[in-house]
Amino acid sequence: MQHVNAPTRPRLAGLDAARGLAVLGMFAAHVGAADTLFDWSDPASWPDLVNGRSAILFALCAGASLVLLTTGPGPAGRVRDRRHVLARAATLLAIGGLLTLVPGGVLVILPTYAVLFVAALPFLRLRLRWVVLAAVLALVVGPVLALVGQAVVEMTGGSSTAGLLFTGYPAVSWFGVVLAGVLVARLGLGRADVLRRVLLVGVGLAATGYGAGAAIGTALGITGPVGTMIPVGGGGDSGSGSGSAPVAPAVPEGGPGIVAQNPPFPRIDWARLLDVTPHAGSTFELVGALGIALAVLAALGLLGRYAPTVLLPLSAVGRLALTLYCAHVLAVGVWSRSGEPDPLPALGGWGPFVVLLVAAVVAALLVHRSGRRGPLEALTRRAARALDDPPTTTS
Repeated sequence: MQHVNAPTRPRLAGLDAARGLAVLGMFAAHVGAADTLFDWSDPASWPDLVNGRSAILFALCAGASLVLLTTGPGPAGRVRDRRHVLARAATLLAIGGLLTLVPGGVLVILPTYAVLFVAALPFLRLRLRWVVLAAVLALVVGPVLALVGQAVVEMTGGSSTAGLLFTGYPAVSWFGVVLAGVLVARLGLGRADVLRRVLLVGVGLAATGYGAGAAIGTALGITGPVGTMIPVGGGGDSGSGSGSAPVAPAVPEGGPGIVAQNPPFPRIDWARLLDVTPHAGSTFELVGALGIALAVLAALGLLGRYAPTVLLPLSAVGRLALTLYCAHVLAVGVWSRSGEPDPLPALGGWGPFVVLLVAAVVAALLVHRSGRRGPLEALTRRAARALDDPPTTTS
């Protein structure tokens, strides 16, 4: 007698490394030196390079991982896959809800992930043309819906559901990023020819998104030469150091704040649809950041095919991504409440990041060496398996 188990797929070092790089990038965005517009000559501005783009890479990897998690053949396998994804989404929602109670100012991405995981379920097996169409619609129409939704939420207070859909990491537009991950994984992240094409497409999307948004905005006199929104109406600097026009509440990773207003009807700044600064949420910014994420994922995937050992520190972090992400939110909360000074002042504000970086890599390598999963990775796996039917046996 033997149990019949669902097949498993081998891990992809490049995907794990990309996820690990995204996690470390969010560390830098949250605890790196104060962010300003990126300038190679000013190390204090370097967090702007990862600001926003790390979260996009994280979401892209999440979409790809969804495909790798759904391995069940036949109708029974599809039912099991749906249960697993729903259980993981529920677990992420619960963990994310707890993390939102932690002080420190980090806008937690996990609740949005939970919503996007459920929304992506129908696209895990649909024809690829429908996945492409849905991704394009989300990237083009989603920012408009998010802009309108943010204005309504700001005026009315909204609900937690509306907040997940329209503010922070707006699900209506970030859905396109997750679907891009679903698409590339279904095309074959283990194939070198696919990775090379994804790399070229990523470079093209990055150039198109950032270039077109900045060029159109500059031509219309709405943005500066780097795509930064020009202050209008006396709004002034919103606190980001970039001179951005006021944007929606709860902008993640140190983004601009909002000037509180109480108009009789929603005030919508349509010019924001041309903003290409991090977390602007415009189609141009999303496409540009997605292009960079695709290029990074493909480049690491190619490197992982030929030299996986080189990627071991990053891939180990990627395998422990959920645990390390949650741990860093807790660390930021404790750090912000303690009021302790920078532990490494000689690093010019990068001390907390270096501490988190070293701790994360060491912990990830130790867990990898032990052959175990991270505690939260094991928790989500157990939650998913808890919904399985009792195993059948064959003689």
